[in-house]
Amino acid sequence: MTTLFGIRHHGPGCARSLVRALERMRPDVVVIEMPMETEVLLEHAGDDAFKPPVAILIHRVDEPEKASFYPFAEFSPEWQAIRWAVKNGVPVRCFDLPSAHSFALTKEDETSEPRPDPMDALAKADGYLDGERWWNDRVEERQDEGDFFAAIQEAMSALRGDLDLTESRDTLLREAWMRKVLRKSEKDFENVAVVCGAWHTPALEAKVRVSEDYALLKGLAKHKVAATWIPWTYERLAMASGYRAGIRSPGWYAHLWRNEAESTTSWLVRAARILRKEGQEASSASVIEAVRLASSLAGMRGRPLPGLDETLESIQAIFCGGDPLALDFLNKPLLIGDALGELPDSLPALPLQKEIDATIKRLRLKKAASVTPLVVDLREEGGRNRSCFLHRLLALGIEWGIEERARGKGTFKEGWRLQWKPELAISIIEASAYGNTVETAATIRLVRSLNAGAGLAKVTEHLELALLGDLPDAVETLLRRLDAAAASSQDTLELLSAIPPLARIARYGDVRSTDGEAVRHLLGGFTERIHAELLLAGSGIDDQAAETLFEAIAAYHASISMLDEEAMMEDLHDCLTKLARADAVHASLRGQAVRFLRDGGRIDDGETSRFLSYALSPGMEVLAAAAWLEGFLRGGGAMLVHDRTLLALIDEWLSALDGTAFQTVLPLVRRTFGTFSHPERSRIAAAVRGDLRAAPVFAESEEINRENARPAVAAVARLLGYPEPS
Repeated sequence: MTTLFGIRHHGPGCARSLVRALERMRPDVVVIEMPMETEVLLEHAGDDAFKPPVAILIHRVDEPEKASFYPFAEFSPEWQAIRWAVKNGVPVRCFDLPSAHSFALTKEDETSEPRPDPMDALAKADGYLDGERWWNDRVEERQDEGDFFAAIQEAMSALRGDLDLTESRDTLLREAWMRKVLRKSEKDFENVAVVCGAWHTPALEAKVRVSEDYALLKGLAKHKVAATWIPWTYERLAMASGYRAGIRSPGWYAHLWRNEAESTTSWLVRAARILRKEGQEASSASVIEAVRLASSLAGMRGRPLPGLDETLESIQAIFCGGDPLALDFLNKPLLIGDALGELPDSLPALPLQKEIDATIKRLRLKKAASVTPLVVDLREEGGRNRSCFLHRLLALGIEWGIEERARGKGTFKEGWRLQWKPELAISIIEASAYGNTVETAATIRLVRSLNAGAGLAKVTEHLELALLGDLPDAVETLLRRLDAAAASSQDTLELLSAIPPLARIARYGDVRSTDGEAVRHLLGGFTERIHAELLLAGSGIDDQAAETLFEAIAAYHASISMLDEEAMMEDLHDCLTKLARADAVHASLRGQAVRFLRDGGRIDDGETSRFLSYALSPGMEVLAAAAWLEGFLRGGGAMLVHDRTLLALIDEWLSALDGTAFQTVLPLVRRTFGTFSHPERSRIAAAVRGDLRAAPVFAESEEINRENARPAVAAVARLLGYPEPS
């Protein structure tokens, strides 16, 4: 005897009724709608160390990025059927079309057009607006224990017969394969339980000739595939994630599964706790009122019990004062959930996966579905080890951690944002092709993933990862590649862009226990070329090219200043001096050069004023003068606050412009001043309204208390290397 149980994937009502039906039926075999390759993995599902949500990942061996996921939540009917079968010693057979064939069919099926939900027809017949709401009411959220599988099968038969929808080739092939395997199961076993999507039950019950199915399945192409268990998340079960069989609220379904009695009350209590943490009013009295409102809404709508919509409407009305925006507080913690599944340690896994998991435990890191901030202290061995491991994962293309600026002062802090996503399992499989250990695989991938013509930026990016990930073999190879790439590069901008990451490596190598001497040697050669080529690179270029070069020079200047190399800085100042005096160089770059020379103490205020007076003199073209000023002042609001002479020169230049010229330069000058902070702009405006040339003085009440100031002055003197004042 064969019994068909038509279910919906990830439905708690289906799961609860299915377990009860299996207990009554006690079948000899359970046949489940899953690809046949998954069958060998199901024997592990009885291990109590499994913590759903989990998934089976099937991928092509030759192209791991082409993969399919078969997820299970605790409330998924298939998961409960598998668990019941394994616990009771009943064999499980998977009878869906093998993924080896499905991957070959993907391209053919991509052109199939989406069709309306057939359940909408049943919903309208029952007075509902959509099939989703109808299925939830009648199946997933029902509380009675009646067997509704026969009714589901009858309804699906009527739908497929009356609607007469054209099925895709993929669906027809899958159903033919299901019938093929089912016939074999019926020969081998007497009492067969079949768990499949409700839509397929009429096709499995239909009398179809064996020859017709074999003719349809003949000659199917296939690929070699592999399958494994991976952790999953509720977020990936949600409809919003793009999952075709996704559900609206995994958190709601999980709640229904675990709280069969008083589900509405306990759900609203959970919502109240979350909202209270966010500063919303949600008292015990409000919970009682919300329960009553949800029940009243359900009664008015002819529903046996309040559903998700009724509870959300009552939460909005009672807890949130009618404000729908406050419901956003509930989205992740309540409606979706942040659960990340766990797998037993005994499961077979790739060597690389095993090492990654072992390293995560050793370094006391933790996988989580939500974003987790992490700050590591590079002065400590544990911090350096965590940093090294996360950079090695990045070198492997496994983006578990994204590096970001750490809060706090000092170069010994490193900030990360960690989030474990199910698709990282594919990245690990892809990375396994390069080696069985993290170090070996990262080394090989960093080198091999660079094509022969890779530019300086790409090689530098890989070199930085190799150094931060402590991959000495990769560093040696990439240094040679970098030298060769620099020798063949004719682009000054590309050379400039390669300096900042190399400078970081050279500067902070001692903090990370990284040898930066080889990098410093390369830097010396790079800077010599840059200083020789920069004058030509900045000459005769348009505004857009000048803006790109401006940003690159700013980053380059900051990097060289950070290195504290006197000879290198001296060469840079000589180069900037040439730039500042070359009329052929774009005006904004000349202004920038003067600014850097002044900030570096290479020129004094008198010479700065001469540069400024020349650049803004009446004989100069107005737009060029404005561009020079923008290059000189960008990010320098504080300089104008304290340097009244410079401010007076700028004021005189603007005042001398006629109406047409003033209107021409106004947008440029306004853009420059727009980069200053509000307090800086306010103080500059106050100075312009007063006597620009008057030196700022302290008011009577602001006289300096020298006794109070002495400790601060002494501390600054020590930091700057000056003798402590008497």
